Amino acid sequence: MRNDIEHTVERKNGKTVLKVGEYNVSWSTADDADLEQEYIDEYLDMQRRELFYNSQSFIDEFNKHLETAILATRGGNSAAGTIADALLSLYNGNHYKANLSGWYNLDSTNRAALLFVLEHQTANNRKDIDLYLPQYQADFDRMKKERSSDD
Repeated sequence: MRNDIEHTVERKNGKTVLKVGEYNVSWSTADDADLEQEYIDEYLDMQRRELFYNSQSFIDEFNKHLETAILATRGGNSAAGTIADALLSLYNGNHYKANLSGWYNLDSTNRAALLFVLEHQTANNRKDIDLYLPQYQADFDRMKKERSSDD
């Protein structure tokens, strides 16, 4: 267990109270000490993820990879279509289907950018993919129009 987040744990009257900064979370104290520690560890891990995903260094890194992927969709080649499909599938997977076999043709830069976006976009209840970089909204509109006509 990592103790990099300052916290306190208080147990009294059958309740466990975990205090992390200004936030308190409480539950009925478990009879099993290991289960009780698991609750604490899970909450602290959730707080770590929240701090990580809201850190400026992560935001900058994510935006850099997302920008790389978006710009690659402008090429008009099969890689552009593969990347557009993946990004749009994150936007609305019921309407836009991603064909993963196209990934074989991606160069290492675009594959790495797309993998980074996929890994982190699918974690921690992130916002819609088209909302991160408003300056590229026209690219998402273009991708939607191009890929919808492929049906």
